[in-house]
Amino acid sequence: MPNNRTELREHFIRRFTSDPEFLRNNEDIEKIEQIPPDERFPCQSPRDALALTSKFFPNEVALTYLPNGSASDNPIRWSYLQYQQEVNRAANLFYDLGLQADQSVIFLLPNVPQLLFGLWGAQIAGIAAPINPYLEVEHIASIAKSANARILVTLAPTEPGGEELWRKAMLAKEAVPSLNSIITVGANVTQGSLGWNQMTGQQPADRLIFDRPIIGNEIASYFHTGGTTGAPKLAQHTHRMQVLNVCQMQLTGPRGKTSNGFSDCDKILCTLPLFHVNAAFVTALNAILGAGEVILAGANGFRNPQLIEDFWRLIEQYRITFFAAVPTIYATLLERPIDDFDTSSLLNCGCGAAPMPVSLLKNFAQRTGADIIEGYGMTETIAVATTHYFFGDRKIGSVGMRIPYQTIRIANIDDSGNIIKDCETNEIGAILHSGISTFPGYKQQEANLAVWPENDLFNSGDMGRLDQEGYLWLVGRAKDLIIRGGHNIDPLVTEDALAAHPMVEVAAAVGRPDTHSGEVPVAFVQLVEGATVSENELKIFARDHISERAAAPVDVTICDVLPVTAVGKIYKPELRKRAIKAAFLTALKAAFSDTEFMINIADDKRLGIKVMLEAIHSNDQDDLGSQLQEVLQHFTQHWELVKTKV
Repeated sequence: MPNNRTELREHFIRRFTSDPEFLRNNEDIEKIEQIPPDERFPCQSPRDALALTSKFFPNEVALTYLPNGSASDNPIRWSYLQYQQEVNRAANLFYDLGLQADQSVIFLLPNVPQLLFGLWGAQIAGIAAPINPYLEVEHIASIAKSANARILVTLAPTEPGGEELWRKAMLAKEAVPSLNSIITVGANVTQGSLGWNQMTGQQPADRLIFDRPIIGNEIASYFHTGGTTGAPKLAQHTHRMQVLNVCQMQLTGPRGKTSNGFSDCDKILCTLPLFHVNAAFVTALNAILGAGEVILAGANGFRNPQLIEDFWRLIEQYRITFFAAVPTIYATLLERPIDDFDTSSLLNCGCGAAPMPVSLLKNFAQRTGADIIEGYGMTETIAVATTHYFFGDRKIGSVGMRIPYQTIRIANIDDSGNIIKDCETNEIGAILHSGISTFPGYKQQEANLAVWPENDLFNSGDMGRLDQEGYLWLVGRAKDLIIRGGHNIDPLVTEDALAAHPMVEVAAAVGRPDTHSGEVPVAFVQLVEGATVSENELKIFARDHISERAAAPVDVTICDVLPVTAVGKIYKPELRKRAIKAAFLTALKAAFSDTEFMINIADDKRLGIKVMLEAIHSNDQDDLGSQLQEVLQHFTQHWELVKTKV
């Protein structure tokens, strides 16, 4: 029986005499890979992992919930034994409601403990499908249909934020015939639903009421990707892949080595949404494999201003060893007072959602004493694909090396998704993934077209380069590249320069249509609180600090807040729309002195986007169409004159 967490991890990650003591570089990774993954990683599923940890550490705290994300909250705690019991109850309830192994439970919930209990419980009885609660009803219904959903779990309408989720749940149920049951989380049971507490309370906690052997390569969950504009795609995860990815990730860390008396996953603060793979696996499952504690900081995470206000007090109060966030959040946290709080428990922090400005990395380390470990991954790699190793070199600006048993390949890809050639060292190309935790494909077969250039080799749609030591440097999404007169510009060059300005909190660069160069870089910035600086000053600063002249932004726009996705990534499609709209308006104003235009940019499944023009006060309606053809002939975006107002 394990006596400590380090010994417990040996049940998930076996050590061999041929292993290097520490993993520092590619040579060490290759030594680790001499042992086949089936020999190194014995665990088959999160169910097995939780059963093992709860058996050996029944009284250790597994989960702490802070209802308001506040340092003054009375924490609600579950031991590992209690955690296992809640998962058993959830699995039994889903089975009792008729869930079959090939059917799913969809979760339309914020970060409440029941989402964790339900996530693991649904995977035992069937398939789990957590959903971004901010999606529109049509996308929620699309996911439910694709996922063959039988049960939906959401907030009761009497709970804060529950009324809108209940509305979406009811509309989704109408649109999806397979949805038989609605379960609500909250103190009050709503008519037309089953109450979570009441229903799970009637289920046995010490055992399962059904016998379903879990096979590692069976589908455990559907995590959706996309859905902000187009229909969401469902990435299929197997039971074993979920565990494998966490084990691969743990190989890169201290693996039980201590710093200031703490080990790497002792106390993980969860602030990112649990419908996303980062919180589900990098936080929740990671803690289970190390018998660590997850501190769930309120239902709304970083959307809650109280959490931002109390953040550094929480780090000190709960002796947090790790948390993950996105660049915009790190910048916001650094605006809060830190010096009066003890942050020495932090071993490191994670960032894998977007490139991190170099100035922000350095400032955070200086203020807190903890490094932000940049990594890279996606729903299609379960969670993590590359990271900086705890004992390896830190290359600021890169996203680290591949995790063991995972392969990163850089190649030139043609328009049909076929490989033209592999790229040389430091040559930019498409990032291709393969390995033991690369997902088996999307649930919707049409989504798998042109993304698998070879068997088991997935085209991420990201662009990057590998250096001589195997470190990956992201350039961005293929669609994020700014192509100025045939010159490929990495938007990160522009963003890093602006982020170095002391008044700038975060910056984002996109391409704006240009009649001469095709595209030119423009930037949108969010200033630090209370800052005063002009857009022209920032444009000059960027020009003076960018060695690549073509990457200097032709315009800088100051925004109160940059648009972000539900997981805090800067939402560049919205910024591109703003840039396109500005370019069209400039061209139209220069050509038509007597006509005003209203412009609406709409998403289009076939064209990507479509620019809708509405002319106002035009004196020559008949000739307007031909004039527009001449003025806008150099724009590659599809446009349409929808109507005119005289």
